[in-house]
Amino acid sequence: MSFSGRPTTFVERQIENDGFWPDLSLSEFQKEYRLPAEYLVELLSADITLAMIEVNRDLAKCKAKWQAAGITNVENADSTLLPERAFKVTLYKRAVYGRTKANSLPQFATVTRRESAENTGKEAPERRETFLEFSQQAVRALQGRGRITAVLL
Repeated sequence: MSFSGRPTTFVERQIENDGFWPDLSLSEFQKEYRLPAEYLVELLSADITLAMIEVNRDLAKCKAKWQAAGITNVENADSTLLPERAFKVTLYKRAVYGRTKANSLPQFATVTRRESAENTGKEAPERRETFLEFSQQAVRALQGRGRITAVLL
């Protein structure tokens, strides 16, 4: 059930990735990140694809390093080559799905025309930043970095 009381219809649609990172599932995203039922499937698919492209770009060096070590696919990697591979897949999906939700939330005010949309629109920037933070934390964890970086000037 969505914010509006309308039931959400989960759509089985795979978003094909580059072969190294896992394919993504629209229904998995809908179930785990609970966006309102008013969002069109095409909108969500496009947002997942864009977020996937951005996260893949952020992780390009990490991917190259792993490929140089002989890893051709994160999901099917030999556990001796890539320990905790299931955890890395989960982090990757959090990075993409978190960024997708962050990019989708501000659009809610344009999707619905009810009074509640005005309040949602006012709150959206804070929630957007929260989900972008979740995404970036997952990207940094995959890169082997902590949540923050300090540099001696």
